Amino acid sequence: VYIDEVYQSAMAGLTFQLFDIERVEVLRGPQGTLYGRNATGGLVHYVTKKPTADFDAYGDLTFGSYSQIKFEGAVGGGTERVKARLSVATNQANGYVNNRVGKNPNNADNIAVRGQILFQLNDQWSLMLNGHYSDSDARAAAYQHEGTAGDGFDFFGYKDTDGDPWAGDYDRVGPLKIKNKGGFFDLTYQGEKFGMKWITGVENVEKFHQEDTDMGNVDFGGGSLVRPDFAAETDQLTSELRFFGQGERTNWVAGVYYFDNEVDGTGTRLDLGGLFDINFDVTYLQETTSYAAFGQVEFELNDRWDLIGGIRFTSEEKDYTYINTETNFDAFVYEFSPSTAGDLTNQSEDVVTGKVGVNFHANDDLLFFGSISSSFKSGGFNAGFLDPSLALENLPFGKEELISYEAGMKSTFAGGKARFNATVFYYDYTDLQALTFEGVSAFISNASDASIKGAEFELFANPTDAFEFGLGVGLLDASADGIALPDGSVLQNRNLVLAPDVQFNGIGRYSIPIGQQGALIFQLDVNYSSKVFFDIVNQPVASQKSYSVWNGAITYQFNDNFQISAWGKNLLEEEYKVYTFDFSNFFGFNQQMFGAPRWWGVTLRYQY
Repeated sequence: VYIDEVYQSAMAGLTFQLFDIERVEVLRGPQGTLYGRNATGGLVHYVTKKPTADFDAYGDLTFGSYSQIKFEGAVGGGTERVKARLSVATNQANGYVNNRVGKNPNNADNIAVRGQILFQLNDQWSLMLNGHYSDSDARAAAYQHEGTAGDGFDFFGYKDTDGDPWAGDYDRVGPLKIKNKGGFFDLTYQGEKFGMKWITGVENVEKFHQEDTDMGNVDFGGGSLVRPDFAAETDQLTSELRFFGQGERTNWVAGVYYFDNEVDGTGTRLDLGGLFDINFDVTYLQETTSYAAFGQVEFELNDRWDLIGGIRFTSEEKDYTYINTETNFDAFVYEFSPSTAGDLTNQSEDVVTGKVGVNFHANDDLLFFGSISSSFKSGGFNAGFLDPSLALENLPFGKEELISYEAGMKSTFAGGKARFNATVFYYDYTDLQALTFEGVSAFISNASDASIKGAEFELFANPTDAFEFGLGVGLLDASADGIALPDGSVLQNRNLVLAPDVQFNGIGRYSIPIGQQGALIFQLDVNYSSKVFFDIVNQPVASQKSYSVWNGAITYQFNDNFQISAWGKNLLEEEYKVYTFDFSNFFGFNQQMFGAPRWWGVTLRYQY
């Protein structure tokens, strides 16, 4: 994930609010020969709206279900030499999960601010300065309890009997605090046929989370029976120097990239109450340093054929220290450090990846393309509340490598009123990093082999000035073999995590003109997914059957400046899981997180 070409490494930092966005770019498959960090599956790039010399401003005010009040706005302007923009977003809402014994969880209490200043130094040089801050101080989200020990009860005798995915008995409603601050500079030179861009940014993400893991009101004298705290701070520095240019028949880009990241987990604690008040106190530190050089050239063979070639060299090193101490009884100290595990605490690798592709322009409205590319995801280390009996050699996991084969077409027809795109692809993985669960922790191990066969189809059209629609279909056949678990077992022919066989999305919009400037706009959209699994073991409790989510809106556009919208999300109130964590072997229950229920709202927008 990138924001304005700056890679975002912290998972907690990806919960940012979307506001004052110009566009979103989604690139499929291996990346790394054009810019930024290497990636196997693709990237999502959020591009914010930049300052302009002309003064402009807007404000969105939303009132929604669960006492939601949400505001988003921005103001910008300047001169030809200095331009600035200030953007802000806030979101407050009551918790949408009903807690029968305390405060409702799953609420919202967020604020985010972004400031940008663009200096046009001369006709060729510009300097962008960006600073941003966000703070989310909500109550932690609550999971739904599914007793798996027998008759729907867990090992402690609790059972959630109401059948409501948005209600429960939570005797611990702790905070979920995420604070993100950072900034970057972007120095750009743009000549007639040659350019340069230097982007350097820093990010700091802090997270503190108190979880009601047992999801019930079981109390043996200390509140929740299973009560972990998670605390971590992530600091990163990224810097990229990129050159680009064009000749009579060529377009090229080349650059170097640096990434430095430190993840410091402090005060991470799991308290298992009851007769034996066992306390796991975990600290860990992971440091990552990565250097890369990359380049890509596109050569026009003739008026119809283009040849594309790219290459990337990456050198990456990770160091890791992990200590788990039982503090109530001094029962054990589980330490993974250079003194106990030696070279296992360090991972270092140099990898060369690349891309070869070809484009065929059949005519101005039809393009065929094909490519073969390779990439990798570096290895890492398992963390969390690891079982003290786990062998130290099971903490590291190795890098995964991917070769991607892709072919497709992009077309425009009906006099420019319709577009149709189609892509088929085959991903061949070596040592895929597979997610499962071990004890009370998520656990990653390497599968010996995995593959994804897929196809995607997109159709966008506006048959009339009043009506437009878009349709998308994704087909997947994704499986893995040779998945070695810590207990010594090996799994074969498992579906990959969050890889549905079929996905579908559609959107339709119809406008009715009213007067000279007004319009009444109706919009309906749907997203469908077939069955998915949440871990590589493919247990039935760690899955979600096929489902669809419908959303709709009616907007009255008064003029170019003002509009009001009434909208609804999850109109049919579909009950669907977005996450599970199976504790069946450890506690006799399964955690389930459901998507939000039906949500209504009204949004007023003023644009100057």
